[in-house]
Amino acid sequence: MGSIVDKGKDLAGKHLEKLSSTIKNRKNGDYEFTGLSDKKINVEKELNLYTREGQFYVLLADADSDERVMIERMIDQTGCFITSVSSGIECLDAVSKDKYDLIILGRNMPRMDGVQTLNNIKNNSANRSKDAKIYVVLEEKSDEPDIFFENAGFNGIIRKPIDRTILQNIIISLVPKKMLPDDEELIEDIKSNARDAEALKSSGIRLLTALSENYKGDMEEYKKEAGQFVDDYEVISSDMIDALYSGKNSEYMEFARNMREASRKLGAMHLCDCFDDHVNMAKEDNLDVAESNWRYLTGEWETVVSGLAAWLGKSSVALASTEILATNTNGIKLPSSDIVSRIDEILGNLEDNDKETAIKNCEKLAAYELDPDIRLKVDRVIKAFDKDKVNTAVDILRSI
Repeated sequence: MGSIVDKGKDLAGKHLEKLSSTIKNRKNGDYEFTGLSDKKINVEKELNLYTREGQFYVLLADADSDERVMIERMIDQTGCFITSVSSGIECLDAVSKDKYDLIILGRNMPRMDGVQTLNNIKNNSANRSKDAKIYVVLEEKSDEPDIFFENAGFNGIIRKPIDRTILQNIIISLVPKKMLPDDEELIEDIKSNARDAEALKSSGIRLLTALSENYKGDMEEYKKEAGQFVDDYEVISSDMIDALYSGKNSEYMEFARNMREASRKLGAMHLCDCFDDHVNMAKEDNLDVAESNWRYLTGEWETVVSGLAAWLGKSSVALASTEILATNTNGIKLPSSDIVSRIDEILGNLEDNDKETAIKNCEKLAAYELDPDIRLKVDRVIKAFDKDKVNTAVDILRSI
């Protein structure tokens, strides 16, 4: 195999051939080309893009062959020259032979992962790509914080699923200005869309996919529904946990189903899957399982809500609405029989239509040391009283 310089020459020759056969006419030193728009094209600039000096070279190292093909196609559409390899070892060999402007490394590769490959590139005395920017490809949900990769020496992170616009923006930020298209409006659109997509991706939201598939590119409509999703969080999460603790399967399932669809439409696919799990739990009459998974669900839910809120510039968003009520307990742990008798007393107060005494007795119960699952339900009862939802309070008390 020849070097990329030789390949570049061959490529230049082919494009020169194509250019000469498609020239339609000449005016003021510019050409118009058959099959393209009637916008004037600078021939010198176009030809320069296919020389070694005028081309932007990308090296991709990833063990996943399907992913390599996908990234290759995306980068090829930008007009850049891309070489791909399947391992860190092959990557080290490539940078020893040719100079690259951008190197993209998969996080997980056999024998030498992305971080090890980065270290070896930097310590390789034969490295001809010392000035290259190096990015790492991460899973949508990564156990390692971003700062780990920043400290490792990466110039940036690309998260799966990979968006073409984000890749385009990375290249725009790195290539010389003379290599960029003359359409400044197009460049600015790409930058703006990529900034928005990056801002939401760390919160598990696939903005560009949602925009294209569900909103026909209408950003204003997307923002409107995203804002409503954020505003609804406190009320819906509260109503949902009330249904959960009250044992209302059909009501809980309906909430989970609606939120599943809202999450899917906004591109929060992991959250969508979480809600789908809870739909199935309710369908199979497994609300006890749903209850044990509630904190994980709300954690993912709040991640999405926080990300959307920050992106939309919403400064006051009520989160953690389902946390345990902050209470200074008396340190005394009640036996189960005493808890049951106190709950029966509260229910008796309500049967006598004495809500005030019921609330006082519930607050007295909350002052004791309670097991976490009971503490959560007592918390919900007090919140139900605060919202004057007496029937919900009764249902939850009966479930303890």
